[in-house]
Amino acid sequence: MQKLSTLVWVFIIVVASFMLYKEKDQVLTLKKQVAETERQLEAEKEALHVVAAEWAYLNRPERLQQLAARYLASSDVTVDQVADIQAIPFPGQSVASIDPDQSLKPVSARILREGMR
Repeated sequence: MQKLSTLVWVFIIVVASFMLYKEKDQVLTLKKQVAETERQLEAEKEALHVVAAEWAYLNRPERLQQLAARYLASSDVTVDQVADIQAIPFPGQSVASIDPDQSLKPVSARILREGMR
């Protein structure tokens, strides 16, 4: 009986040792993955800082002013180009309505109907 008990305990210790080794290996693998992910994250942060610096450099006001003068064919606004908002011919406004029979009709149908009159 004592031999059987010793054999069971040896088996349990071997299985526990194997499981402990397996867990240790998984932990080391996860640590490597975390380190690689952190390295990639730092590289991405550095790339974002470079892009932000390039964006700030390209958006300098004096550079944008030179580009606008070179490529945009605009001139200064004169007094005769300014008008009141009422002088702008806006298209007629259309509003959806409900017919007396309480069914909704699309605005396009009402516009077509009114346009035929």
